[in-house]
Amino acid sequence: MTTLIFTFFISLAASFLLTPLAGKAALRWNLVDLPSARKVHRKPVPRIGGAALFLSFFLPFFISFLHPTQIRTLVFADARMPFFVAGACLVFTVGFLDDLKPLSFTVKFAGQIAAAVVVYYGGIRVSALSIPFSGGVNLGYFSLPATVFWFVLVINAMNLVDGLDGLAAGISLFASVTMLFICVADGRILPAVGFAALAGTLLAFLRYNFNPASIFMGDGGSYFLGYLLASMSIMGAIKEQMASAIMIPVIALGVPLIDTLIAPIRRFVLGKKMFQPDSSHLHHRLIKLGFTQRRAVLIIYGCTILLGISSIILVHAQDETAALILLVIGAGIIFMGHYVGLMDYFDSRWVANWLHDVTDVTGLSHERRSFLNYQMTIFNSRDIEHLWKAVCGALKYLEFDLAELILYDLKAAPEETKDREAGPSGQGSADHQPDSENPEPIADLIWKRHNTVSRSWFSHKGILKIELPLFSEEDGDIHIFGSLMLLKKIGRNETGHYTLKRIEHLRRAMSSALKDINIHNPA
Repeated sequence: MTTLIFTFFISLAASFLLTPLAGKAALRWNLVDLPSARKVHRKPVPRIGGAALFLSFFLPFFISFLHPTQIRTLVFADARMPFFVAGACLVFTVGFLDDLKPLSFTVKFAGQIAAAVVVYYGGIRVSALSIPFSGGVNLGYFSLPATVFWFVLVINAMNLVDGLDGLAAGISLFASVTMLFICVADGRILPAVGFAALAGTLLAFLRYNFNPASIFMGDGGSYFLGYLLASMSIMGAIKEQMASAIMIPVIALGVPLIDTLIAPIRRFVLGKKMFQPDSSHLHHRLIKLGFTQRRAVLIIYGCTILLGISSIILVHAQDETAALILLVIGAGIIFMGHYVGLMDYFDSRWVANWLHDVTDVTGLSHERRSFLNYQMTIFNSRDIEHLWKAVCGALKYLEFDLAELILYDLKAAPEETKDREAGPSGQGSADHQPDSENPEPIADLIWKRHNTVSRSWFSHKGILKIELPLFSEEDGDIHIFGSLMLLKKIGRNETGHYTLKRIEHLRRAMSSALKDINIHNPA
């Protein structure tokens, strides 16, 4: 216990002294974070507080090397420590360089993955998971990707929540205290010492980082915090308990992890780049709901504390109690998500519509497969007679009321297809009189869904009217075959969700078939 107290206060004092020095250096070298549309601060703030976090965390370990202490013994006895330090230096360097000059997300992700690979080969890895109530699962060859995913997830989670004064530091502090209690209770002294150093560092840093902040940790700090939480939580995992190797820190870090997992899904749904920054994170939404920046941070602090207490209880809970706690946590997450709007993108109606769109685009839906049959029939038509018959069938399927096909420059159009109106059975006479300024139509075919339909409907209101040019393009030259005019009375039946898409498919199939029939006369 003395070792933990010593470590905590050394880091606390170091952070208390080094943080303002880092702020002064940032102002001197103009390393400040400028206000922008997606940021909540309104004046430049120093952004290299991560350097103070990095030095304050490692200072107790450096001092322990000068005198024989329990920390020194523990560090030298653990072969994983050189890899742990190497990974920490690597990920901090990547983040700090990004604070000095913005790096591409590819470089930043590469640095995070490299740090995860380093510690993986050093022995800090997610090698097995124990799913609650159903035993353990050895990951085997999936251990490396699972470890990399865990590190990248936590690192970016801390980076994304670093959007309000004191938010990332406070969440990390409460998570550190949670893991400190768990490690002490389980007798894992080395990771406990690490969490004590991190807690002391963050507590003093919050003196300057809480609203209104006089310094930001920057990417160097958030990356470093994420790396420490990811690596030390694996080192302090309690494999003998019900929880998995990472389940306790997952619950303790529930707020930033959920926000991080939802962010790329939200951007994907909205058609944005999945890793493009936005202002729709949890803390942004709380502010949009009317909370002040400080109140929003305190709300998230409260959620983190409750999750931390829950994770501590889970360590020693029986299966029934654990199930109840997980149920309450799940219900709370869903309620919170609905309250702030994070769950809007998982609404059952939106998901159902999206799945319907996916099945339609991929051709799996019954409607799409049925219409594809008409498309193939049109596409394979070898004369105008069969083409028009297939088109009439497709239009009847789409519940259109009237269609008129005008063709120009037919090479060998059958005489019986010219100047003929097709009624419900495809028979009739045409009354089309082409404009003298336009090419003379040599085929004018009309289809009616029923005999009461009149061409006078084209002038009525409440009518869906579409005119489709039929053409092909070769070497930049556009060859016009004709046009297809469609009419649908909206009041009689509802237009389908995919009607316009089906009509475009119909136009393409007709244009392709007309090209093959060779109705265009290049002369």
